[in-house]
Amino acid sequence: MNVERALDIAISFVCFAILGVLYWYPDSVWAKEPIYLGLGIVIVICLILAVRDGRVAQGHTRNENTDDPSMSGLITELVLLSEEDTELMAWNLYGKTAALIGRAGKGSEADIDLSSGPYASMVDKEHAVLNYSAGDWYVEDLGSKNGLSVKKGEDGKIYRLSADSLCKLEKGDCLYVGMNRLLLR
Repeated sequence: MNVERALDIAISFVCFAILGVLYWYPDSVWAKEPIYLGLGIVIVICLILAVRDGRVAQGHTRNENTDDPSMSGLITELVLLSEEDTELMAWNLYGKTAALIGRAGKGSEADIDLSSGPYASMVDKEHAVLNYSAGDWYVEDLGSKNGLSVKKGEDGKIYRLSADSLCKLEKGDCLYVGMNRLLLR
């Protein structure tokens, strides 16, 4: 049960309780009719919202997969691929706002650690950074020796990034960090 639905149901129960008190002690309250009307309206609205929230939680909406990030256009994972396109490592990006790509070591804590990748020697300690802003992921080369390229999933073209330039990423794009291939999905 989602929070909105639980809140709507709780408000309805509170309104029912107030109506019960008003029913059992009618002489202690003046202007009962407007209170009855107001509470009745609140109960109806909250119950309608609770039913609607229940349907959304069960996926009975037009866009059934909008709450599932893996089914939408959101990038939620970065996968290191081998030359045979098998997964070597994967990193979860869901809920993150930034991730440093590089090699972990003295003075460097890479979020996407490629030190055990097949071409680790071609990766700088701080090679590139992924940033999430306004609903999109961007990649930036941090002045690496072996560079950063992006193969766009939509047209299959490979674009070499210059240092300190941003590139908007989409699901299906592939990053080339040195010779390492990182698939965004």
